[in-house]
Amino acid sequence: MAGVPHLKELSEQYRERGFEIVASTNEDPAKVTQWLAKNPVNYGIVAKAPGISAYVGMGTGVPRGWVISADGKIAFAGKPADITGAMVEEWLKDCPASRIEKPLARELGAAVKHYNAGKYGKALIEAQKHEATGDAKVAADAGFVAEKVRKGMGWRKDEAKRMREDGRWTALVTLLDADGKTYDGLEYAKECQTEAKKIRATAEYKTCKAADEMLARITDSKELKGEAQVRELDKVIEKYPDTPAGRKAAVIKAQVKQADGK
Repeated sequence: MAGVPHLKELSEQYRERGFEIVASTNEDPAKVTQWLAKNPVNYGIVAKAPGISAYVGMGTGVPRGWVISADGKIAFAGKPADITGAMVEEWLKDCPASRIEKPLARELGAAVKHYNAGKYGKALIEAQKHEATGDAKVAADAGFVAEKVRKGMGWRKDEAKRMREDGRWTALVTLLDADGKTYDGLEYAKECQTEAKKIRATAEYKTCKAADEMLARITDSKELKGEAQVRELDKVIEKYPDTPAGRKAAVIKAQVKQADGK
Protein backbone atom coordinates (compact mmCIF):
# COMPACT_ATOMS: atom_id res chain seq x y z
CA MET A 1 0.00 0.00 0.00
CA ALA A 2 3.05 2.23 0.06
CA GLY A 3 2.33 3.32 -3.51
CA VAL A 4 -1.18 4.61 -2.80
CA PRO A 5 -0.18 8.24 -2.06
CA HIS A 6 1.80 8.30 -5.31
CA LEU A 7 -1.16 7.04 -7.33
CA LYS A 8 -3.51 9.48 -5.61
CA GLU A 9 -1.19 12.33 -6.51
CA LEU A 10 -1.01 11.26 -10.16
CA SER A 11 -4.78 10.87 -10.32
CA GLU A 12 -5.37 14.26 -8.76
CA GLN A 13 -2.98 15.98 -11.15
CA TYR A 14 -3.83 14.27 -14.44
CA ARG A 15 -7.29 12.65 -14.37
CA GLU A 16 -8.98 15.75 -15.82
CA ARG A 17 -6.64 15.48 -18.78
CA GLY A 18 -7.61 11.90 -19.53
CA PHE A 19 -5.19 9.87 -17.38
CA GLU A 20 -7.39 7.33 -15.61
CA ILE A 21 -6.10 4.98 -12.91
CA VAL A 22 -7.81 1.68 -12.12
CA ALA A 23 -6.31 -0.59 -9.47
CA SER A 24 -7.10 -4.31 -9.34
CA THR A 25 -6.71 -6.76 -6.49
CA ASN A 26 -7.51 -10.36 -5.70
CA GLU A 27 -8.57 -9.42 -2.19
CA ASP A 28 -12.14 -10.10 -1.11
CA PRO A 29 -14.41 -7.13 -2.01
CA ALA A 30 -15.61 -6.87 1.61
CA LYS A 31 -12.03 -6.43 2.82
CA VAL A 32 -11.34 -3.86 0.11
CA THR A 33 -14.43 -1.88 1.09
CA GLN A 34 -13.37 -1.99 4.73
CA TRP A 35 -9.86 -0.80 3.85
CA LEU A 36 -11.20 2.02 1.65
CA ALA A 37 -13.35 3.30 4.49
CA LYS A 38 -10.13 4.15 6.32
CA ASN A 39 -7.98 4.89 3.28
CA PRO A 40 -10.09 6.64 0.60
CA VAL A 41 -8.62 7.01 -2.89
CA ASN A 42 -9.51 9.13 -5.91
CA TYR A 43 -9.35 6.38 -8.54
CA GLY A 44 -11.20 3.16 -9.31
CA ILE A 45 -10.52 -0.19 -7.65
CA VAL A 46 -11.64 -3.57 -8.96
CA ALA A 47 -11.71 -6.49 -6.51
CA LYS A 48 -11.86 -10.10 -7.67
CA ALA A 49 -13.26 -9.22 -11.10
CA PRO A 50 -13.94 -12.41 -13.12
CA GLY A 51 -11.05 -13.12 -15.45
CA ILE A 52 -8.92 -10.14 -14.46
CA SER A 53 -6.10 -12.24 -13.01
CA ALA A 54 -5.75 -14.27 -16.16
CA TYR A 55 -5.86 -11.19 -18.37
CA VAL A 56 -3.14 -9.19 -16.62
CA GLY A 57 -1.12 -12.03 -15.10
CA MET A 58 -1.61 -10.58 -11.65
CA GLY A 59 0.38 -12.17 -8.86
CA THR A 60 1.46 -11.40 -5.33
CA GLY A 61 4.35 -9.37 -4.01
CA VAL A 62 5.58 -6.27 -5.84
CA PRO A 63 2.70 -4.34 -7.46
CA ARG A 64 2.74 -4.21 -11.23
CA GLY A 65 1.15 -1.69 -13.52
CA TRP A 66 0.40 -1.10 -17.17
CA VAL A 67 -0.38 2.12 -18.99
CA ILE A 68 -2.57 1.60 -22.05
CA SER A 69 -2.65 4.43 -24.56
CA ALA A 70 -5.82 5.65 -26.24
CA ASP A 71 -4.95 3.63 -29.34
CA GLY A 72 -4.80 0.41 -27.30
CA LYS A 73 -1.02 0.02 -27.09
CA ILE A 74 1.03 -0.72 -23.97
CA ALA A 75 2.90 2.50 -23.17
CA PHE A 76 4.37 1.26 -19.88
CA ALA A 77 4.76 -2.00 -17.96
CA GLY A 78 6.46 -2.09 -14.58
CA LYS A 79 6.13 -0.88 -11.02
CA PRO A 80 3.53 1.90 -10.55
CA ALA A 81 5.97 3.70 -8.25
CA ASP A 82 8.24 4.22 -11.26
CA ILE A 83 5.64 6.31 -13.12
CA THR A 84 6.64 9.97 -12.96
CA GLY A 85 4.82 13.16 -13.81
CA ALA A 86 7.19 13.70 -16.74
CA MET A 87 6.19 10.30 -18.16
CA VAL A 88 2.50 11.12 -17.86
CA GLU A 89 3.05 14.50 -19.51
CA GLU A 90 4.73 12.74 -22.45
CA TRP A 91 1.85 10.27 -22.79
CA LEU A 92 -0.74 13.04 -22.65
CA LYS A 93 0.92 15.58 -24.92
CA ASP A 94 -0.93 14.36 -28.02
CA CYS A 95 -3.92 12.89 -26.23
CA PRO A 96 -7.32 14.55 -26.59
CA ALA A 97 -8.08 15.56 -23.01
CA SER A 98 -11.50 15.00 -21.48
CA ARG A 99 -11.69 18.77 -20.96
CA ILE A 100 -10.05 21.88 -22.36
CA GLU A 101 -8.79 23.85 -19.40
CA LYS A 102 -6.38 26.35 -20.93
CA PRO A 103 -7.79 29.77 -21.90
CA LEU A 104 -8.53 30.21 -25.59
CA ALA A 105 -9.69 33.12 -27.74
CA ARG A 106 -13.25 34.18 -26.86
CA GLU A 107 -14.36 33.26 -30.40
CA LEU A 108 -13.79 29.63 -29.43
CA GLY A 109 -16.11 29.85 -26.43
CA ALA A 110 -18.89 27.77 -28.04
CA ALA A 111 -16.43 25.16 -29.31
CA VAL A 112 -14.87 24.76 -25.86
CA LYS A 113 -18.28 24.57 -24.20
CA HIS A 114 -19.37 21.78 -26.55
CA TYR A 115 -16.05 19.96 -26.18
CA ASN A 116 -16.18 20.02 -22.38
CA ALA A 117 -19.75 18.73 -22.51
CA GLY A 118 -18.62 15.76 -24.62
CA LYS A 119 -20.35 17.06 -27.77
CA TYR A 120 -17.34 16.67 -30.02
CA GLY A 121 -19.21 16.93 -33.30
CA LYS A 122 -20.61 20.34 -32.42
CA ALA A 123 -17.20 21.38 -31.04
CA LEU A 124 -15.54 20.58 -34.36
CA ILE A 125 -18.21 22.41 -36.34
CA GLU A 126 -17.72 25.52 -34.23
CA ALA A 127 -13.91 25.30 -34.38
CA GLN A 128 -13.93 24.92 -38.17
CA LYS A 129 -15.69 28.27 -38.49
CA HIS A 130 -12.54 29.98 -37.24
CA GLU A 131 -9.72 27.82 -38.64
CA ALA A 132 -9.30 30.03 -41.72
CA THR A 133 -9.75 33.40 -39.99
CA GLY A 134 -7.21 36.13 -40.52
CA ASP A 135 -6.54 36.41 -36.79
CA ALA A 136 -3.55 34.16 -36.13
CA LYS A 137 -4.38 33.65 -32.44
CA VAL A 138 -7.99 32.69 -33.14
CA ALA A 139 -6.97 30.41 -36.02
CA ALA A 140 -4.37 28.67 -33.85
CA ASP A 141 -6.87 28.10 -31.04
CA ALA A 142 -9.46 26.84 -33.53
CA GLY A 143 -6.90 24.42 -34.91
CA PHE A 144 -6.08 23.28 -31.37
CA VAL A 145 -9.70 22.33 -30.67
CA ALA A 146 -10.28 20.84 -34.12
CA GLU A 147 -7.17 18.69 -33.93
CA LYS A 148 -8.20 17.28 -30.55
CA VAL A 149 -11.57 16.25 -31.95
CA ARG A 150 -10.09 14.80 -35.14
CA LYS A 151 -7.44 12.84 -33.26
CA GLY A 152 -9.97 11.44 -30.81
CA MET A 153 -12.24 10.49 -33.70
CA GLY A 154 -9.33 8.74 -35.40
CA TRP A 155 -8.63 6.69 -32.30
CA ARG A 156 -12.29 5.69 -32.06
CA LYS A 157 -12.19 4.54 -35.69
CA ASP A 158 -9.09 2.48 -34.96
CA GLU A 159 -10.78 0.87 -31.97
CA ALA A 160 -13.85 0.09 -34.08
CA LYS A 161 -11.57 -1.55 -36.67
CA ARG A 162 -10.02 -3.79 -33.99
CA MET A 163 -13.48 -4.75 -32.77
CA ARG A 164 -14.53 -5.78 -36.29
CA GLU A 165 -11.39 -7.86 -36.70
CA ASP A 166 -11.98 -9.56 -33.32
CA GLY A 167 -15.68 -10.14 -33.91
CA ARG A 168 -16.66 -8.05 -30.88
CA TRP A 169 -19.98 -7.08 -32.42
CA THR A 170 -21.88 -6.06 -29.30
CA ALA A 171 -19.00 -3.89 -28.12
CA LEU A 172 -18.76 -2.38 -31.60
CA VAL A 173 -22.45 -1.45 -31.62
CA THR A 174 -22.04 0.17 -28.20
CA LEU A 175 -19.14 2.25 -29.54
CA LEU A 176 -21.02 3.19 -32.71
CA ASP A 177 -24.13 4.18 -30.75
CA ALA A 178 -22.05 6.39 -28.48
CA ASP A 179 -20.18 8.03 -31.36
CA GLY A 180 -23.39 8.56 -33.27
CA LYS A 181 -24.41 10.89 -30.44
CA THR A 182 -21.03 12.30 -29.41
CA TYR A 183 -20.10 13.34 -32.96
CA ASP A 184 -23.60 14.51 -33.91
CA GLY A 185 -23.52 16.91 -36.84
CA LEU A 186 -20.63 15.18 -38.60
CA GLU A 187 -20.73 12.67 -41.43
CA TYR A 188 -18.91 10.25 -39.14
CA ALA A 189 -21.90 10.20 -36.78
CA LYS A 190 -24.23 9.25 -39.65
CA GLU A 191 -21.84 6.49 -40.69
CA CYS A 192 -21.85 5.15 -37.10
CA GLN A 193 -25.63 5.12 -36.93
CA THR A 194 -25.94 3.37 -40.29
CA GLU A 195 -23.37 0.71 -39.45
CA ALA A 196 -24.85 0.05 -36.01
CA LYS A 197 -28.26 -0.53 -37.59
CA LYS A 198 -26.81 -2.96 -40.13
CA ILE A 199 -24.84 -4.90 -37.51
CA ARG A 200 -27.88 -5.30 -35.26
CA ALA A 201 -29.61 -7.14 -38.11
CA THR A 202 -26.81 -9.71 -38.54
CA ALA A 203 -26.76 -13.24 -37.17
CA GLU A 204 -23.26 -12.63 -35.80
CA TYR A 205 -24.44 -9.76 -33.62
CA LYS A 206 -27.45 -11.68 -32.34
CA THR A 207 -25.24 -14.65 -31.48
CA CYS A 208 -22.73 -12.43 -29.64
CA LYS A 209 -25.53 -10.70 -27.75
CA ALA A 210 -27.06 -14.02 -26.67
CA ALA A 211 -23.63 -15.24 -25.55
CA ASP A 212 -23.00 -12.03 -23.60
CA GLU A 213 -26.34 -12.33 -21.82
CA MET A 214 -25.77 -15.99 -20.99
CA LEU A 215 -22.34 -15.26 -19.52
CA ALA A 216 -23.66 -12.24 -17.61
CA ARG A 217 -26.28 -14.38 -15.89
CA ILE A 218 -23.51 -16.69 -14.69
CA THR A 219 -21.05 -14.02 -13.54
CA ASP A 220 -23.80 -11.98 -11.87
CA SER A 221 -25.08 -14.95 -9.88
CA LYS A 222 -24.09 -15.00 -6.22
CA GLU A 223 -25.15 -18.63 -5.88
CA LEU A 224 -22.94 -20.12 -8.58
CA LYS A 225 -19.51 -21.01 -7.24
CA GLY A 226 -16.82 -23.62 -7.80
CA GLU A 227 -17.83 -26.65 -9.84
CA ALA A 228 -21.39 -25.38 -10.30
CA GLN A 229 -20.04 -22.22 -11.92
CA VAL A 230 -17.62 -24.24 -14.07
CA ARG A 231 -20.48 -26.39 -15.38
CA GLU A 232 -22.43 -23.30 -16.40
CA LEU A 233 -19.35 -21.73 -17.99
CA ASP A 234 -18.85 -24.92 -20.00
CA LYS A 235 -22.29 -24.40 -21.51
CA VAL A 236 -21.26 -20.99 -22.81
CA ILE A 237 -17.97 -22.35 -24.14
CA GLU A 238 -19.69 -25.24 -25.92
CA LYS A 239 -22.58 -23.21 -27.34
CA TYR A 240 -20.66 -20.06 -28.31
CA PRO A 241 -16.99 -21.10 -28.75
CA ASP A 242 -16.10 -18.44 -31.33
CA THR A 243 -17.60 -15.44 -29.54
CA PRO A 244 -15.88 -13.00 -27.17
CA ALA A 245 -18.15 -14.28 -24.39
CA GLY A 246 -17.16 -17.88 -25.13
CA ARG A 247 -13.48 -17.00 -24.95
CA LYS A 248 -14.02 -14.99 -21.80
CA ALA A 249 -15.91 -17.90 -20.24
CA ALA A 250 -12.89 -20.11 -20.88
CA VAL A 251 -10.64 -17.62 -19.12
CA ILE A 252 -12.98 -17.37 -16.13
CA LYS A 253 -13.25 -21.15 -15.97
CA ALA A 254 -9.47 -21.46 -15.78
CA GLN A 255 -9.39 -18.86 -13.02
CA VAL A 256 -12.09 -20.61 -10.99
CA LYS A 257 -10.34 -23.98 -11.28
CA GLN A 258 -7.04 -22.40 -10.30
CA ALA A 259 -8.65 -20.79 -7.24
CA ASP A 260 -10.07 -24.19 -6.28
CA GLY A 261 -6.67 -25.78 -6.68
CA LYS A 262 -7.68 -28.03 -9.55
